[in-house]
Amino acid sequence: MAALLVCLNFVMGPMQMLKSYVVPYWINVMWLDLVTYLLNHHGHEDKLPWYRGKEWSYLRGGLTTLDRDYGLINNIHHDIGTHVIHHLFPQIPHYHLVEATEAAKPVLGKYYREPDKSGPLPLHLLGILAKSIKEDHFVSDEGDVVYYEADPNLYGQIKVTAE
Repeated sequence: MAALLVCLNFVMGPMQMLKSYVVPYWINVMWLDLVTYLLNHHGHEDKLPWYRGKEWSYLRGGLTTLDRDYGLINNIHHDIGTHVIHHLFPQIPHYHLVEATEAAKPVLGKYYREPDKSGPLPLHLLGILAKSIKEDHFVSDEGDVVYYEADPNLYGQIKVTAE
């Protein structure tokens, strides 16, 4: 692939390669990173746990992922917003994930978190991403059930301790 890109660079020129390959590639990588970041525990109004050690199970791990609504982009991504059911039953083909999610909601009950509805474009995810970047900095190194925590010193805040 690297050899092909170098050859195309000589044939098409660097500016055309930048416009036709590099910029679309960057956009694709940024989008996939955003989707992956927001599907896995980040930015939900309830703090979702991370399970480790003896507390972790396949079911617990699957139930702490999140479904998201991507508006018109749902169909382009083969309904990737149905992430919970995909983690619980990865053998279900993407074209049945929406109906499987609908069937599973009554069974999952309170363990299913309904995603915020999107307009045609998922602009609501920008607020969720900003909230997560501000609040979800790290998980503790200790414990088998941990939650994302904010670093109080990151934004110049001073941590006050009782003496």
